[in-house]
Amino acid sequence: MLESDIKIINKDDKKDLILRLSRIEGQIRGIIKMIEKEENCEYIIHQLAATNQALHKVFTNTISKAIKNSLIKEKEIDHDGNKVLQLTEIIEKYL
Repeated sequence: MLESDIKIINKDDKKDLILRLSRIEGQIRGIIKMIEKEENCEYIIHQLAATNQALHKVFTNTISKAIKNSLIKEKEIDHDGNKVLQLTEIIEKYL
């Protein structure tokens, strides 16, 4: 396995991902409160599903940003295919 040096570089991308994760954190706190109050199981499951979907979107968004920032940047041309291999390994490992 290669050690990955792929990073999210763009400050706007970083802000966006942190904002999305902060919203998910709020959703999870809400779910905890629902469980503590012993609310309807279906409502809790609905919120869990929504949170799971939001987290999956952050996951795919992060992969997309890594591809964009690593492969499309004009300054960093990957002549030996190393970045492509790193991204492929990450995608295969987690998807």
